[in-house]
Amino acid sequence: MELIISPNNSFNKFEKDYLKKIIIFAEKLLRKNEISIPKKIYFYNSFKRFIEKVLLEVESYGFNSRISKEIIKCALNNGTYGTIDFKKNSIIEMNFNPFNRGEYFSIDFLELIIHESLHLHLSKKIKKDINYLKFKFNKNKFIGNKKIIQFDEGYAEFMTKKILEEVDISTISTIKKMKISKKNQEKPPYKKMLNNFDIEKFDKIFENLLISNRNLGFKIFEKKFKENSDNKKILDFALDELKKII
Repeated sequence: MELIISPNNSFNKFEKDYLKKIIIFAEKLLRKNEISIPKKIYFYNSFKRFIEKVLLEVESYGFNSRISKEIIKCALNNGTYGTIDFKKNSIIEMNFNPFNRGEYFSIDFLELIIHESLHLHLSKKIKKDINYLKFKFNKNKFIGNKKIIQFDEGYAEFMTKKILEEVDISTISTIKKMKISKKNQEKPPYKKMLNNFDIEKFDKIFENLLISNRNLGFKIFEKKFKENSDNKKILDFALDELKKII
């Protein structure tokens, strides 16, 4: 997995080495669990560049460019942001979490790689970009299919937990000691209202939609595979359920 940092001079040598070590470890976990490895991971230290990178995805929800930019900035005010680029077989992440002062937690970076790799793996297997199917809106009203969110997010959440549970405590402790500085300390400003569209209201609707269906999806997988943790059967179940919908 190739690491692409933007801007390239964002980290010192030690931090770059830490990021590469975490990526190598993530690759080992993915191989062990027969999960395909993404080609690249884009790690952004620029809000502007990050927004440009993920803009098309948010526009695909049903919004114009101006509103999409404000949605992204509002989302960054409320937590970290990771996604995938299906066509480029890549993970995209912003080096920012408003709740972690001065630091981007290295264990979060590991978890992100695993989680987004699972989303990408599922999309590859179904041969469709699930990210562009999950969320569809007419203004603030969701007009998509919640089951797509449940089985995509449920699979990624369940498998991420399963994979990381295999990692011994000493390795987790070592990873946590790898300090990654957060270059952006201030939250990006955003417009609360734009063209009579309530950005903050949408953010709350979106967050509730994502979290509630992710949790429901996780419970579905947890109940079905409480006794049987075979990775292939878990993947096949997710694919079969998605094929009924998509």
